[in-house]
Amino acid sequence: MYTVSKEILYYEHSKNNPPTNKIITNTWFKVETQMNRGPDLSKIPSNLRGIYNKYRSDNQPTDKSNPSSGCIYIEDTKPGDVVIIHIGEIKTHPIGWTRYKGSTGAMPNYLGFSNIGEQFRVCEINENKIIWDNHTTFPVEPMIGVLGVAPEYESRSNAWGGVWGGNMDIQEVTTGAKITLPIFHNGALLHVGDMHARQGDGEICGGGGIETGGSVELYVETKKKPKMMTWPRIENSSHIMTIACDKPAEDAFRTALSEMIYWLESDYKMSKSDAFLFLAQCLEARVTQFVNPTYTYILKVNKKYLPII
Repeated sequence: MYTVSKEILYYEHSKNNPPTNKIITNTWFKVETQMNRGPDLSKIPSNLRGIYNKYRSDNQPTDKSNPSSGCIYIEDTKPGDVVIIHIGEIKTHPIGWTRYKGSTGAMPNYLGFSNIGEQFRVCEINENKIIWDNHTTFPVEPMIGVLGVAPEYESRSNAWGGVWGGNMDIQEVTTGAKITLPIFHNGALLHVGDMHARQGDGEICGGGGIETGGSVELYVETKKKPKMMTWPRIENSSHIMTIACDKPAEDAFRTALSEMIYWLESDYKMSKSDAFLFLAQCLEARVTQFVNPTYTYILKVNKKYLPII
């Protein structure tokens, strides 16, 4: 299987990033991802320093995050189309970390005594479990935090999410899902990174989830952009999903709701009014991250409620 290495890392989604790899559509390939830099080695418990230092890199900048593994040019993709990315097996490194730097959108530092100050934890990952402490483990539920194409006009740091995808930090971007992204430039210019071993809703620490690295298998195809689609769409075996990133969070919700109504109207032949009333009975929604420059809302509909098309 062709492999995209982490030898060249980019810290922004941009049409100006020279492509590092070329991929043909309708084929599987593997992407290696780099773990975010994380806490300095001197702060890490001595029994974890060896394995931790094996997977982190002091060459990463201290003022940037979420490195993407190159800029992947996808053959036969062009503006006005979408790229559909199927996510296969995700393998994490055997180490990860989480960190709160003292202030996030979820826990701003002005909260005073309710604020906990800077905190971090480094965890071993073994036999599909995250070793939290001597008493607690969490199952590994890996996800890809950053998955996006080059934006149409601007360059955006990998901290941002938008219509191009980017730093969406959505747990559903995982094995078995397919993510549909609008294309703004020839080749789509795909960026992949920010692997998490797991993440709670809100990503309240800011530094994860359990930040890690590893590899992910992807399959890409392309088609014409669906009518009225603007923002990324996600689908798995059980749900269709729309997302939006904005601040305040309620604006992201409203945008994702509009995108879901458009999807039901175009693909499931509902009128806007019927779609709205339908969603009032079965819509699932939550904020997946409340810490990035804009917040991510995901809206979901279980396929068991959808008409057969």
